[in-house]
Amino acid sequence: MQCNARVLPAGLHLLLVEDVPLIALDGERMLLALGAARVTWVRAADQALQALEAEDFDAAILDLRLGEDTSVPLARRLGELGIPYGFLTGYSGGDLPPEFQDRPIVTKPFTLHELSLLLRRLVGA
Repeated sequence: MQCNARVLPAGLHLLLVEDVPLIALDGERMLLALGAARVTWVRAADQALQALEAEDFDAAILDLRLGEDTSVPLARRLGELGIPYGFLTGYSGGDLPPEFQDRPIVTKPFTLHELSLLLRRLVGA
């Protein structure tokens, strides 16, 4: 894991929406190494929507495909709430719906450096 750690402002709480546990655990480990104070991981869009009602988040990282579902409704809700978000997906950026083409995206498999660049775009670090 080579990268300048601690690239995030102190105290950030991030939402990670990923349906594959191994990828989520690796992503969470990287996000903490980059300086996130807390990472909340959920596996499905409905769980993420519930988390948004219960907690405050500084930014979110969404897998585009969540099993048979997508994170599109969640992305729309994050936009309504003004919470910055980006995508972490096995699909190319061209697979994003047109309304999300301007959102930052990292394709899987991802590196710590790629994740740090995504976060810098989201939180301005």
